[in-house]
Amino acid sequence: MLNVYNYYMPDYVSRTPRYSAHKRRELRDIYKNIVKMSASEPLYKIDLSESKQVCALSIKESALSLQDVSRSLQDTPLLHTAAILSSSPDSVEASLLHRMDLSRFEQGTRYEVEVTSLASGQHNIGHLLPSEEAPLSEGNYSFSVSIGKEQYSFRFHVSAGAPAFELQSKLSDYINKTGIGINAQVSFHKELGISRMELSASQSGVSGKSSFILEDTTKPEAADSGLVEVFGLNQMSSPAGNAHYSVNGISYESAENTVLYDDTLMLTFHSVTDSPVTVRPVADRTAVYDALEEFTSAYNTLVQAGKNAVRENISSAFLLQGLSHLVASHYSSLASVGITAGEDGFLTLDSEKVKQAAVSGDSESVFRKDSSFMKSLDKRLESIILNPMRFVDKKLVAYPDPGSPISERTSPYTTSIYSGMLFNNYC
Repeated sequence: MLNVYNYYMPDYVSRTPRYSAHKRRELRDIYKNIVKMSASEPLYKIDLSESKQVCALSIKESALSLQDVSRSLQDTPLLHTAAILSSSPDSVEASLLHRMDLSRFEQGTRYEVEVTSLASGQHNIGHLLPSEEAPLSEGNYSFSVSIGKEQYSFRFHVSAGAPAFELQSKLSDYINKTGIGINAQVSFHKELGISRMELSASQSGVSGKSSFILEDTTKPEAADSGLVEVFGLNQMSSPAGNAHYSVNGISYESAENTVLYDDTLMLTFHSVTDSPVTVRPVADRTAVYDALEEFTSAYNTLVQAGKNAVRENISSAFLLQGLSHLVASHYSSLASVGITAGEDGFLTLDSEKVKQAAVSGDSESVFRKDSSFMKSLDKRLESIILNPMRFVDKKLVAYPDPGSPISERTSPYTTSIYSGMLFNNYC
């Protein structure tokens, strides 16, 4: 039978479940549970057809996967993962620098954020020129761009009679392709037939890197002025500026609109605020939804395994009935976190209720270790895992004599012919 199990194992075991990697003490407990269960199990004969083996293995593996997911919900701080909520994300967007447990924040923690000015980069606006007229003489023009301590040299050729809009467009593309930290564009007024170049720094804030200066270096002998002078590229319309903001009444300044606060929060400023924006830690709704989605998916896989088995094994109906009864007994608590069961026995998830449960803390109460639902689920899964042969059809031969000593009517292999190797993959 071990060879049969190993043959099917790749189809039913995609990974080694974390909570099924048993220690010696845990294996001893499993053996004791099998012996105890065997005391009340009847002796039976079974036709070990390939389909029955598939049914038993799929039920067991599905139950193990669900057990792994449910214990992960109980033992990890996934349902306690923190997220940051902003009362006005359009003005102040907030996020955590890294994943944190919600308990690391003191109860009632609030950050009142006010933004009085945004960080901005230098912006230059050039001369308005007739778009179809030729502003420059034919020849080669050179100019330099100084950004902080760095200096870049440019060479630009002008053909005879080239119109202003064509030259401005080519020069803008040329500057943008160099990637020196200046964005160039052309503003064009079609009705008036005029256009001009605009230059802006990629980096914001008052630092050397956020300011730039353009200067003509050479021009053709026939030209009266250089390219920078003719286009007005060095005309500053607005200088670079820092962001000014405060958190809980303490003022700060930054060269960028995204800042790190207290080595915990990432704050991104999108606009100046008229009133304080409240930033506070809450339960991570996405983490809770992902966790509950994984749980419902694992549960539905077990239900599907039971449905597949019941086509040839009437006994598999007991598996489906037991799961249905479990969910029905805890309908209210599951519904409070957005989990409901359909007529087909499969669970569905309501994303809006999950979000509400994440904030209210209902998710934690339903899936904690000592909750009624989790205790009932663990007990049922343990029974399925120890004896998956209960859900395949077989012929009963004799029931155990309740009056005989337990030592005479127990055998670790009575409950299932698979018991000797069902834990082989996890030991």
